[in-house]
Amino acid sequence: MAIDVEKVRSPGWWLQRLFKKMNDRQRVARLQLLHDYLNGRPRLPQGAENVREMFTQFQKKACVNVPAVVVGSVSDRLTPIGFQTAADNDVSGDERAAQVWERADMSIVAADVHVMMLNLGEAFVIVGPVDEDTGVPVITAEDPRWMVAETDPAKPRKVLAALKVLWDDIDGVSRAYLYLPGRVFVAVKPSKTPVDRPVFTPQTWSWDEAKGGAAGQQLSHSRMPVVRFLNKDGAGEYEHHIDLIDRINHNILQRLVIASSQAFRSMAVSGLPDVDEDGNEIDWSDAFVMMPGAMWQLPEKAEMWESQPTDLRPIIEASRDDFRQVSMATGTPMYMMVPDGQNQSATGAGMYREQLVFRAEDRLDRVRGRWSEVMSLAFLELGDTERADMEKLRSLWASVERLSLAERADAASKAQNDLPRRSRLIELWGYTPTQADRMMLEWQEEAVFNAQLAQVLAAAAGQQQVGGQPPIQAIASTPAPQPVPPRQDPFDGLSLDEITQTEPVSTAVN
Repeated sequence: MAIDVEKVRSPGWWLQRLFKKMNDRQRVARLQLLHDYLNGRPRLPQGAENVREMFTQFQKKACVNVPAVVVGSVSDRLTPIGFQTAADNDVSGDERAAQVWERADMSIVAADVHVMMLNLGEAFVIVGPVDEDTGVPVITAEDPRWMVAETDPAKPRKVLAALKVLWDDIDGVSRAYLYLPGRVFVAVKPSKTPVDRPVFTPQTWSWDEAKGGAAGQQLSHSRMPVVRFLNKDGAGEYEHHIDLIDRINHNILQRLVIASSQAFRSMAVSGLPDVDEDGNEIDWSDAFVMMPGAMWQLPEKAEMWESQPTDLRPIIEASRDDFRQVSMATGTPMYMMVPDGQNQSATGAGMYREQLVFRAEDRLDRVRGRWSEVMSLAFLELGDTERADMEKLRSLWASVERLSLAERADAASKAQNDLPRRSRLIELWGYTPTQADRMMLEWQEEAVFNAQLAQVLAAAAGQQQVGGQPPIQAIASTPAPQPVPPRQDPFDGLSLDEITQTEPVSTAVN
């Protein structure tokens, strides 16, 4: 039965609208291009079009994966470490939230979401029902190439409807999942082979009766189960500098071409006659054989010529300048791109790192609230409305600034009189609140042990001084070790003559 698409804001109407948005040619081309660049498949530099197939493998050797460095420099600094909820809002975070996060493998999901958002400009998270195996909701990271959302124009962060499309090779169908507040609708279309971009037509798609049909499936709550993560300007970190990356690849290709063509020097001979004395044409093709021990006999007026290698240093320096421009434009430290960039001055390295920290802090502000929303949906699926309260749900993050061990130790030593020990562990040493709590407990246990040990030692010393009466009866239950009597010499008090006349002392052990 055909899907009704006439009624505005009906499931069929949303399905048709979101399909058109997903299959927009410009959007598809843009996302696929960014995906290819991050995965080491950029546009190949131009050259040798007449031998494209043979030259392609050579072109690939000229590509450097700058996007992976630019994206990774920020994504590696976005590390969630806990959540505060209405049930447990102390600085260490809610232990129940930490359990849900771990059992749902959210450390991996969060890393994938951050990479997709920083690379493609946006990413999605779907919070599904509770998995009977793990006991927590199924939370997945979704690629924007296969998922699209419609947001409220007045509230860009609010998702009104979302669509996810995939191909099921087992059942041989294409499936479209339409997410609306409180409901999920599933449409199917027979498809024996994978289709790159499924096209929606009401006549060829139908609602999946096993998934609720036209009525859809009711969720355990009335909220939208999809959370959208949007990067700054909705663009990838390097998207506005792709031409600069292409220029780097082009310069590297030219260097490889020159180096390969100059692996053997070109040689030529001028002044050779075309015919011999008898007027016969001379074939010089076999006259100059390159092999050990070969000897060439040349006419008197013949001159040898040999090509000279081209200096590649200017091309290499030009590539380094391009890397510096990428570093400046994206806020990525130079030492992450060029190995010899580590030799830059401390002031210059600090400025680059500061720029990277500012960029990471901005991206952190953009994802902080979204992860709180994800955890709120997860608690709703678990039926924990107290922890799902968004008003009191807050995410905790590790510092985006990564300091060296020497810098941390120096800062901690200088702040001993200004910051409490636990704050130094978190703010300066970079430990998570949970790790800091464990360390504080260990310090307390060590302090108690040291105090008890000091009492035992003091009691032992007092027992020896005061006729064996320990000052602390409760701790002196363990008897103090008795001193070992000195060994008696059997020849003590005897003269030399008496010793020589004495029978040997037996040392055998019975």
